[in-house]
Amino acid sequence: MIAARAMILAVAFGVTPVVACAPARRASTPAQAATDGRPRISRLEPGSVRLIRGNVTEIDIRGSGFDTSRTSPGNTVRIGQVVLTSVPSRENGTLIRVALPDAVPSGGEAPPSPWMGGRYPVSVQTRAGTSDTLFLVIASAGGNP
Repeated sequence: MIAARAMILAVAFGVTPVVACAPARRASTPAQAATDGRPRISRLEPGSVRLIRGNVTEIDIRGSGFDTSRTSPGNTVRIGQVVLTSVPSRENGTLIRVALPDAVPSGGEAPPSPWMGGRYPVSVQTRAGTSDTLFLVIASAGGNP
């Protein structure tokens, strides 16, 4: 809006306006992930979960650029406060499947606490860098089976 007013004033006073535009940033594509080396997350399957104490809940992280080493996987997955290290990938570094614990470690001697309902950031770190962040929705806190 301010730029439009400046152009109108410039034309009104006989001055030729100069307009500078920054190029638009494009969304990352799998091909770009290959060029800069960082892992990319394209989607979470499922995107929302309902955790039940004692049940195993698996999350698929789909994307590209995940570490493919079988002997020493270099993928670190962060879901909220939970950090999972040395997580292997599948399908040529485009899939990571993790089992989401039903409780969050509280540190020290306190027992783990159930997840609170909400949105939790998910990212993957490899030796090449850290991915973008997507959000996993946890529909409710863990309950009894």
